[in-house]
Amino acid sequence: MKDISILIFEIIIAIGMVVIGLSGWKVFFIQGARSATIVLGILGMLLCTLSVGKFIASVPAHPLSILGYIIGIIAMLTFLTQVFKWNVPIISNSQMALIVMAVAIIAKSVIARFAYFIVK
Repeated sequence: MKDISILIFEIIIAIGMVVIGLSGWKVFFIQGARSATIVLGILGMLLCTLSVGKFIASVPAHPLSILGYIIGIIAMLTFLTQVFKWNVPIISNSQMALIVMAVAIIAKSVIARFAYFIVK
């Protein structure tokens, strides 16, 4: 697996934000699960360019790329639900949305690690 350091960094960021969001600690402007979800969504979009974004750009019709698209849509819907306070089942709950966002970011990062084996 190439660039394992990015995977470790994304896992640490996701777990850290979940801990901060669910514990109720106030760190800078993160004061709960909703704000942690929004921050994690922004960080996820930025980190996507380092990981799965490169994989998707190189093989856009591969099944793992399509899986990355689907997980990205779930993450984006979760982010937008929290930003605009939409009433979407399951992810309108800010604590559940935070967990869904973290799992989506970690899943996309794991998918990106397979690019090394597929793209030569």
